[in-house]
Amino acid sequence: MKDGETPLPARKRPIIAAAAIIIACTAAYLIYQHYHKKGVVDPAFSKYIESYTTGIISKENTIRIRLASQVQTTHAQNDQLPDGVFDFSPAVKGKAYWVDERTIEFRPEAKLTSDQNYSAEFRLSKVVSVPSQFDDFKFSFETIKPDFTVSFTGLVTATNTSTDKMKLEGCIQTADGEDPKNIEKLLTVNFESPVGVTWQHNTVGHSHKFTITGLTRAADKVNQLTVNWDGNVMNIDKRGSKLFEVPAIGDFKVLNITAVQDNDQYVLVQFSDAIMIGQELKGLVGIKNIEDPAYTIDGSTVKIFAPERLEGNFTAFVNEGVENISHQKITKAFTGNVFFENRLPSVTIPGKGVILPDSGKLTMPFEAVNLNAVDVSIIKIYADNVPQYFQSNGFDGASQLRMVGRPILQKTIHLDQQKGINLNKKNRFMLDIDQLVRTEPGAIYRVVIGFRKEYSLYNCNAGSNSALKSTSDDNQYEGDYSDRDNANKVSDEDDDFWSRYDNYYPENYKWDEREDACSNSYYSRDRWAMRNIIASNIGLIAKRGANNSMVVAVTSILSAQPMQGVTLQFLDYQKQEIFKTTSDGEGLAKFDLKRKPYLLVASKGNERGYLKLDDGSSLPLSRFDVGGEDVQGGLKGFIYGERGVWRPGDSIFLTFVLQDKLKTLPLDHPVEFELDDPDGRIYKHITSTQSVDGFYSFHTATETSSRTGNWTAKVKVGGASFFEECQDRNHHAEPAQSKPELWRSNAAN
Repeated sequence: MKDGETPLPARKRPIIAAAAIIIACTAAYLIYQHYHKKGVVDPAFSKYIESYTTGIISKENTIRIRLASQVQTTHAQNDQLPDGVFDFSPAVKGKAYWVDERTIEFRPEAKLTSDQNYSAEFRLSKVVSVPSQFDDFKFSFETIKPDFTVSFTGLVTATNTSTDKMKLEGCIQTADGEDPKNIEKLLTVNFESPVGVTWQHNTVGHSHKFTITGLTRAADKVNQLTVNWDGNVMNIDKRGSKLFEVPAIGDFKVLNITAVQDNDQYVLVQFSDAIMIGQELKGLVGIKNIEDPAYTIDGSTVKIFAPERLEGNFTAFVNEGVENISHQKITKAFTGNVFFENRLPSVTIPGKGVILPDSGKLTMPFEAVNLNAVDVSIIKIYADNVPQYFQSNGFDGASQLRMVGRPILQKTIHLDQQKGINLNKKNRFMLDIDQLVRTEPGAIYRVVIGFRKEYSLYNCNAGSNSALKSTSDDNQYEGDYSDRDNANKVSDEDDDFWSRYDNYYPENYKWDEREDACSNSYYSRDRWAMRNIIASNIGLIAKRGANNSMVVAVTSILSAQPMQGVTLQFLDYQKQEIFKTTSDGEGLAKFDLKRKPYLLVASKGNERGYLKLDDGSSLPLSRFDVGGEDVQGGLKGFIYGERGVWRPGDSIFLTFVLQDKLKTLPLDHPVEFELDDPDGRIYKHITSTQSVDGFYSFHTATETSSRTGNWTAKVKVGGASFFEECQDRNHHAEPAQSKPELWRSNAAN
C-alpha cells in the first residue's frame, strides 16, 4: 500500500469480491447467449452452402441442405448418401438422400421430438472436397411446442325436422401436426345414454372438427352433457371441461345468442327446437336500434344480418311468438348482449387470377382493414428462368423462388393519404404495378403485401382479446421458422429480404396469442397477401388426344379474337424443345407429338404466354360431360334401331353408322353384324358391303318362342367392335325414346 492511502475495511472486502463475481458471470452468460442463442454461422460457408433448415420447424419436417450453384457433384436423383453425413444432438435416426442436383434431404425414421432444440452437424467434406476449415457445417433448429384449443359452436337439433335428438359441434385446433388417433383420445363425453363422436380431420390446417351425436332429449327433465379434454395423451399439460344442458322435449327456448364475425357478420340465435320456415320474424327477432335486418333460418338456428357492418356492443332480442316446426310458440322473451369487435387488421387480394391483361396500365387491387400502411415487395422471376420455375410450381406457386428470382422492390405504401376514408372498415385500393417496377415481357412477378404491428389501427382498449394472453413464458419461441425452399440463406446481398420473407413467426412468438391483434404473435407471415402476376394478352387452350395429337387455340384476352402468327414452343420437363409451330388465321394449331410435352411457351412480339401441359395441371374431366368410347383405329360407329323394345317374333331393323374420316377402309369393306341372345349364343350373323353414305342397314327377326331378356347387337369392321343392347319382352312396353345425338362422342383427352 502506498503512503497516504486508507486501507479498505476488512468487512467490505467480501462484498466487493462477490459483486465482481456476479458481474463476471452475467457478462459470460450474455456473451454465450449472443453467440449460441441462434447459432452463428460462418459466412464463409456461403461458397459451398446456399441454404439450410433452421429456426422453428414442425416435428414432421425433414432437414435440408442446399449446396451453392458452383459446387460440382455427380449423383442420381434419390441416391442415398452414406451414413454419418448428418449428426444430431439429441440423436435422430434416418437416412439422407439427394432430392435434386444440389439439395440433400435428411428424412428421419420417426417424427422429431416436439418442443426440442436440436444441434446439427453436416459433414460437408463427405460430399465435396473442401478446405479443412469447412469440413463440418454446424447449425441448429427447434420444433414447435405442442398445444391445442377446444371450441364449440353450440347445441343444435340433430336434423331440421328432429324434435327429440340434438347434436353438439366443435373443433380442436393444434399448434403442430398431430396423429388423428391421439386427437380423438383428447375428448371424453359424459351423458346419461350412449352417444357417438364423429371427426373430420384437416391435417394440413391442423384443425379437427367433431360432432357429438345421439343426444336424446328426455320427456320431462333436462339432461346434462359434459365434455372433458385432457392433453396427457400428447404430453400437453392442459385439461378442462364444459357443461351443456340438453333441454327436455317440448321445452322450446333460446339456448344461446352470439355475435359471429367471419366473412359475413351476423348474430346467431340458437333455439332448442327447429324453427318453422316461412314465418315472418320481423319484430320477433332482431337487434335493437337496427332497422330492416335480414334473416335466414337453418334448422334450430336463426341468423340476423344488419344492413351495415356493426362495431361495439348491441342487444339482440327474441320476443314471444316465434314458432317451431310443431307450431309451438315461445312464451318468454330473451335478450342477449353481443359485441362486434373492432375488425382485426388484415390485407387480402380479391380474386384468384394470375394473368393480368396489359391494357396500357398494369394495376392490381387489394383490400385492407384497420391498417394505415402496408409493405409491398415484388419478386421477379426472370423470363429465362420461367421453365425452371414451372418444374416445381403452378402459376400461383412459391416454391424455391430464390433459385429463379430475386426481389426488385421493397416499399411502404401509406393508406391514410387519401382523406375521407374510414380505414377501420374494409377498403379497396389499387396497386399501380407500372409505377412501381418496369415489367419485362415473359417474366412472372410475385407481389407480397404485408403489414406490421405499428401499422395497425386496432383499438386494443376496446377490442383486445387479452384473455388469450399467457402469463407464462413457456410458450415463447425465440428464433425464426423458415421455408425449406428459401431457408436462411448463408450469405447473399438479398439475405435480409429472404430472412423476412421466410420468417413464419416473429420474435417472442406465442402460439396462444396468435389471434390477439395486440400481440406481436398476430403479425406473422400467415397474414400477408401474396399473388403471382403475368402481364400478357395471350390466352391459351390446349387439348391433347390419346395418341398425343394436340390442338391449341390462341386468343387475345382483351378482345377474345383469334391470334394469328403466335409462335408455339413445346418443352419437356428438362426444358428441351420437342416441337415448334405457329397459329393459323383462326388462332388454331393442330399437330401430332412424339411424346408428351410439359410446358407451352407462346410468343408474339414482346408478349409471352405460358401453359403447363402435365397431367396434374389439366382440367379435371369430372366437371365435363366426356362420356363415350375410345376411338378404335380412327373409326367411330353408332348402332340404333327404330325402337328400344321388341316382342318375341318381331322384325328388328337396326342401322349401323360408320365414320371413317381418315379413309382407312375401302368403300366395299365388309361389315359384319351379329345378334346374340341373352345367353350369349349367336342367333344371327349378317355381312354387308353396301352402304349409303356410311349407313348400313340390317334386317332380322326373332321367333315367337325366343327367350326374353337383353339381346346384344355387335358390329365388327376394320378391327373395331361396337355393341348395343336390345330388349326383347313378352309383355306390353312403350318404345324407348330415341337418343338425341347421332354420333356417339368418343372420349377425347
